[in-house]
Amino acid sequence: MTGSEETALLTVALGQVGVATALIIFAIVGAGWAARSMAFLAALAVGAGAAHGWFVPAATQAPGAALTLGAPMPGVLGGSLALPLAVVVAAAAAGAVVLALVVGRRRLAPRVRATSASGSRERKQTFAAEARNKRLLGILQREHQKLRDVKEMHRYFELATRNSQITVLFQDPDLRYQWVVNPRPSLIGEGMIGLTDEEALPPEVRPLVIGHKTRALQTGMTQTFEVQVPGKDERAWFRMDVVPISDGKRLTGLVCTAIDISRSKRLDAMRTDLSRRLAETLQRFNLALRSERIMVFSQDTSLRYTWANTDETQVGSIIGRTDLDVIPESDREPIVSLKTQVIATRRPASGEVGVGDGADRRWYDLHVEPNLRPDGSVAGITCASVDITHRKRNEEQMRLVMRELTHRTKNLLTVVIAIARQTSNQATTVETFVPALIARLRALSAAQDLIVADEWAGVDMGDLVRVLVGQFMPPHSSRVTVAGPQVVLSPEASQNLGLAIHELAANAVQYGAFANASGTLEVTWAVTTSPSGEDQLVLTWTERGGPTVNEPTRRGFGMTVIERNLSRALGAKVSLAFGASGLTASVTLPLEGIVPFASPDRIRLAQAS
Repeated sequence: MTGSEETALLTVALGQVGVATALIIFAIVGAGWAARSMAFLAALAVGAGAAHGWFVPAATQAPGAALTLGAPMPGVLGGSLALPLAVVVAAAAAGAVVLALVVGRRRLAPRVRATSASGSRERKQTFAAEARNKRLLGILQREHQKLRDVKEMHRYFELATRNSQITVLFQDPDLRYQWVVNPRPSLIGEGMIGLTDEEALPPEVRPLVIGHKTRALQTGMTQTFEVQVPGKDERAWFRMDVVPISDGKRLTGLVCTAIDISRSKRLDAMRTDLSRRLAETLQRFNLALRSERIMVFSQDTSLRYTWANTDETQVGSIIGRTDLDVIPESDREPIVSLKTQVIATRRPASGEVGVGDGADRRWYDLHVEPNLRPDGSVAGITCASVDITHRKRNEEQMRLVMRELTHRTKNLLTVVIAIARQTSNQATTVETFVPALIARLRALSAAQDLIVADEWAGVDMGDLVRVLVGQFMPPHSSRVTVAGPQVVLSPEASQNLGLAIHELAANAVQYGAFANASGTLEVTWAVTTSPSGEDQLVLTWTERGGPTVNEPTRRGFGMTVIERNLSRALGAKVSLAFGASGLTASVTLPLEGIVPFASPDRIRLAQAS
């Protein structure tokens, strides 16, 4: 076989492959199932023929052999026609391939476009689904984070309420407990969930709590109240805030906050008890200070009064005032000097000071101590003032009494000596001298007792008459009448007038109204005005019913005391009348000379008393 023949055979084989390929493509994309089936079978036949060598060269045929399928017809394809025929077959195969591609493209184009559109939609749906999933995943993550935050906040809330003794709970409109945070056994326990207040609360607190919660539901306003809950060992107190909760249309329940205030209540009770005890102690302290006339006060460094235990001072309240406002200038210097000395030296000091004039003058034992700051500087002073006016007056009175006693002792001794001398001159024997002297000394002693009993201030005229007459006749006897206004006699007048009354009473016993059982005595006095306008005391001694008396021929000691001693000592005018019915004596004394005179010592003595 020549080279041209081999080329022709190769070309024919390629044409067979192309035809088979075209038929297979048509079988895939062709219209109708019958046509596609026939094309598929033809493609198989062409492929089989090509595989078994359809065009066998003539040289391989035996001479005289019959023409077989697949063998080239002798003389037709041989020679010079083999190459052109191969070209034609190849061109036909190429055309078939092109035709199959065009038809297949036309048939596949809608499907490809549909497939492409469907894929685009699916991709969009996939992208949308992925975006939606991402959004949902983000939302879910955020919700999970919020849930974790809420749980964390709830944990912190429980810790905070537990440490702060706060219980928070929620109840529905039927007052049934739904949840509780930090339950308190004394008020709300964990087992109360699902129960109502009627079922859970103690009977003692139930009306109060339910009443406030019902009011909150009815009014929609927060209710705040305190409740006391009984316990096994001791009571507990809670302050409750009831807040109604609404969804905008209706009330959905109550949020209640219960704060345990038991400790503060007990502290308040303790504080109240301590305040009461402190007030009682302070009251006793002030009572003790007042009873002892003690005043405690504080002053700053400017000597301004900042505190005092009482306002009962000579000048009233002293708070906010200074010593310049309170203490008279005449008494200020020693007091201010004592206080400034304590401020300067930071050492306590004491002294006796006087404030005021005349009868209002008061004496104080003043003790001053510094008030020191932590750094040692002086912030002020605290003073304790004890009223020693009574003691000072007693001391002054004692000195005056001693002087007065010395003076009166000398006068008394002088009178005793005079009585003894006059009695001895009138007595003829010792037997008559001694009784007379004793009687007169007794009368002088009685007058002296009245003087001492009235603290040397004076003797009442009526008391003097009754005591001296009573030595001889009971003053309440019907035979004695004593009458007159109240007149106070000085000690000197009491001694001299007392001796005169004693001599008149002794004379009545010997010679007058008291010498028998029927005589009477009337002693009266009155304060009158003399023609010169001076006040005077007129004493009248009248005896009746006694023995007949005659005017004595000589003047004894009694007449001397009555007439001469009264005239000389008291400036008295004495008139004696010896009538048939009895003795009548009239003694007129200047009132100025017999009443207590206002000597400086006696004024101070009276003030001290």
